[in-house]
Amino acid sequence: MLALSGRMGAGSAEDPDVTFIFPAKDEEKAIGEVIEKAKKAAQALGLTCEVVVADNSSDATPEIAKSLGARVVTPDKLGYGYAYRYALEFARGRYVVMADADGTYDLSEAPKLLEPLLKDEANIVLGTRLRGRIMSGAMPWLHRHIGNPLLTFILNRFYGTKVSDAHTGFRAAKREALEKLNLSSDGMEFASELLIKAAYAKLRIREVPITYYPRREGTRSKLRSFRDGWRHLKLLVLFAPKFLYYATGLAMLAAGIALMLAAVLRANLGYSPGIHSAILGSMLAILGSNMAGLGLITDLYLAKMIGKPTSRVTELLARASVEQALALAAVLAAAGGAYMLYLFAKWVESGYRYLPLRGENALALALIVLGVQAAATAMAAHLVGEKR
Repeated sequence: MLALSGRMGAGSAEDPDVTFIFPAKDEEKAIGEVIEKAKKAAQALGLTCEVVVADNSSDATPEIAKSLGARVVTPDKLGYGYAYRYALEFARGRYVVMADADGTYDLSEAPKLLEPLLKDEANIVLGTRLRGRIMSGAMPWLHRHIGNPLLTFILNRFYGTKVSDAHTGFRAAKREALEKLNLSSDGMEFASELLIKAAYAKLRIREVPITYYPRREGTRSKLRSFRDGWRHLKLLVLFAPKFLYYATGLAMLAAGIALMLAAVLRANLGYSPGIHSAILGSMLAILGSNMAGLGLITDLYLAKMIGKPTSRVTELLARASVEQALALAAVLAAAGGAYMLYLFAKWVESGYRYLPLRGENALALALIVLGVQAAATAMAAHLVGEKR
């Protein structure tokens, strides 16, 4: 897996102040203007710069870029995120500006993104289109009013960010900040991954309004709305075990236990809960236990692999030792097993003809399964969370 290596982190007195990175695929109509504006933007701030173009074109894009002094590198596989990660390996600037090479972003606005970094007011700066100006025909209605706002809302809700345009393709960051993130996405979800990991690393994120322009006539967007939207959503959910596993799992577990107890205690819920309520309760409890266990393992894994702060539920569960968890599992399984032995004895006593159907049966079976699950989860969580 390609990762940002020490080569990116190496620096010398001859290194430029800013590295502009442009992923490009058949952008010969815009690449020249984009590079020229990037250079002028750096000059306006009195900064030295370099341009790195991650290119997989079949047109004249790489030749035009090279003629303007850009360093053209060819990623060994396709992908928006992979192109950025590949190009970042060659970045030498203290600051990195990332933008599409299709002319939809005005690189003369780059100083607006760089100034908060130069003043040490932020680690990452986003150029927000939704709080800036979107020119006619630049962004499809579906992206502007549904897709981008919805995915941005989920990002903000799950990860505590406060951004308006999570999927802008115009960003600037301190190179040292990018080195901390261990970015790994190959596709368009790279944009979400960068912000998720920046939020977990408690990096300072700031937005500045920008203008977004239509693509040049005769060029084609590489974005695939539903495919790329799903990849963003999948990443947002996978990196948030608190919402994906804990919230749903603990709710199901609590509801399941309540239903089983209501059936056993013959509670009055407006109806008389019986064996079917107990079966439903046992199913919910087992599914909820599974979800919560997966949440614990996922949270520990993310904490270990990307430095994600563990949730309060994980911290609470992690306080128990493996031995304590196994003891609890044994008690649950033994309680369920004892009742099942009692039930078996009743069956034998009836001459193998009668087996009572009641809520206690479902409760006992659920206790056995929950006990086994607790033991297995404790062992797996210990393995994942073990420090090496």
